[in-house]
Amino acid sequence: MKKTRLVALLLALVMVAGLFAACNGTEPETTTTAATTTEATTTEATTTEATTTEATTTEATTEDTEATTEATTEAPAGLDLGGREWTYVDGSANTFHMYPYDDLESEYATTWREKWAELEDTYNFTLTKLEGGGDDVAGKITLITAGDWDSLGDTLITKPLEWVVLAVNGYIAALNSDECKANGLDVADSKAFFQPFTQAMQLKGNVYAAQWAGTYNSAAFGWCIYFNPEYISQYGGVDDLFQVVRDMKWDWETFLDLQQKCTVDTDGDGTFDIWGSGEHSYGQEIFTIPGGSIVFYDETDGKYKSGFAQTATQEALQFAQDYYNSGYCETEHGYGSIHRLFNEGKVAMQWGENWNTSADDMGFVNSQITFGIVPIPKHSSADTYANVLGGVPGLTLPKGNSHFAENCAVLQVLGEAFTSDDWADSYAAEEIQGNENSLDMVLNYIWGDHATVYLDLGWAEWETMENYFRNNIYFPIVTGKSGVAEICEQYNAEFQANIDAIFHQ
Repeated sequence: MKKTRLVALLLALVMVAGLFAACNGTEPETTTTAATTTEATTTEATTTEATTTEATTTEATTEDTEATTEATTEAPAGLDLGGREWTYVDGSANTFHMYPYDDLESEYATTWREKWAELEDTYNFTLTKLEGGGDDVAGKITLITAGDWDSLGDTLITKPLEWVVLAVNGYIAALNSDECKANGLDVADSKAFFQPFTQAMQLKGNVYAAQWAGTYNSAAFGWCIYFNPEYISQYGGVDDLFQVVRDMKWDWETFLDLQQKCTVDTDGDGTFDIWGSGEHSYGQEIFTIPGGSIVFYDETDGKYKSGFAQTATQEALQFAQDYYNSGYCETEHGYGSIHRLFNEGKVAMQWGENWNTSADDMGFVNSQITFGIVPIPKHSSADTYANVLGGVPGLTLPKGNSHFAENCAVLQVLGEAFTSDDWADSYAAEEIQGNENSLDMVLNYIWGDHATVYLDLGWAEWETMENYFRNNIYFPIVTGKSGVAEICEQYNAEFQANIDAIFHQ
C-alpha cells in the first residue's frame, strides 16, 4: 500500500443503552461440530445463506442510470481534496482489493498503481489504508458512539455481517438517497458501479453498499463449483458440463450422479485417489430451490422472517446432508486444505467462491490442473441458477465522517475510474486460465439472465446470525447427520428472536 498509518482506537466501556444486545460481533469459538470447517467460517467463507433480496438486473436499472448520469457527472467538476489523505478501512478479508499488494510485481500491478497515482494527482489526495477501525461491528459501534467516526475511514469496505447492522442503526448512508445524489453520487450509474451487485445491496429499497468492476476488480459473486473437465469426462461420462448448464440441466441429481462416478480408486489399493466432490457450501444449497430461505422479507407485515419452517428450506438441507455423507465427498480436509487438494488433482468438483481464484495458496491462479467454473447446481424445478451474495464486500459511507459530502463525490469519480466493461476480459486472463466457457458461465449463468441474485441476510452480525445458523442448524444437519425437520423446528423460534433483535422489529 502506498501509505499505511495506525489509528488509535478509542475504547469506550459503556455502549449506548438503545443499541441492540446481540451486537457483540465476536469471533465464534470453535465447536466440535464445526471443527473440520473452522477455516471456512469466515469468508474464507464468502457466503452463507438467506434469501432476502433479489437483485435488480442491469436491464432493470438502465432507465434510472440514463436519467441521473447527466446530473451526477456535473457534481465532481473541480473536485479538489486539498492534499488530504482519503482513507479506507478494509473489513473485506481480502476479498476486495482497493490497491494491489505491496509484493505484487507485474505489469498488471504496475498499471494499477499508476492508475491510482493519476487519480491522486487529479483530485489532490493520498490514498491511505487505516488499520483498526473497530475490529468487529461492536468495535465500530463503540467508535461511532464515542464520536470517532473518522476512524471508520472515508469509506468502509465491509460485508453484510457489518453493513446490515450499521444500516439498520442509521450509521451508514443510503447511497441512493437524495442527499448522496446532491453530493454527486449516483449508485444507479452503470458507468461507475456494477449494477447487478450494487442494486442487490438493499434493505427496503435503500442501497447501502456499492462495488465497481473493471480491469482491476472483477464482479464478485457467491458460491460456485470448480471442476476438473478431464475427470468429469473420463469418469463421469460428461464431455461438456458447460452445455449441461446451458441446457438448464445442471441440477442436484446431475451433481449427485457425477459425484459418485468421479470418486475413483485409480490404482486398486482400496483407497479413493480422486473424490467426486470436496466439502460443502455452508448453506448456499438453500437458495437453489424455489422458496428456500434463511432470512426473508415478508411484505405482508413488513418484517424479516426465519425461513427454517419452509418445506423448500428443509429439502435443501436434506440434499446438503445427503451429498456430504454419500461416501463420495471428501470430508477430512476443511476449507482451504480441500482447495489445495483440488489443485493437486485429487477432487473432481469443488465447492468454492469467486475469490478462490485469487486467494494466496488456496487459490487456483497457479493451479496444477486445468479447471472450469459453473454455478452451484439448482433444484430441478428452479428456472434459474442461484448467485448468493453473503460474504461479499461493498463500499459504504459512514454518515458522521467529517468529509461525508466530499466522500460522496469521491466515490463517484473512483467508480467511474475503475468501472469498465473490460472486467470480464481481465478476469478471464488473470483468474480463470482464459477459459471462454468459464467466462460465459460467470457472465450469463452466475450473473446474467439465467441467474437469480440473492442478498444473504443470514450474514448480518456474525455471532447472532451467521455463526448461530452454522453451529446450531447447518453443521449438526450436514456433518452431524441430525434430523432436518427436528433441528429446524428446535431453533426456528430462537433464530427468529435473533432476527428481531438485529432488525429492531
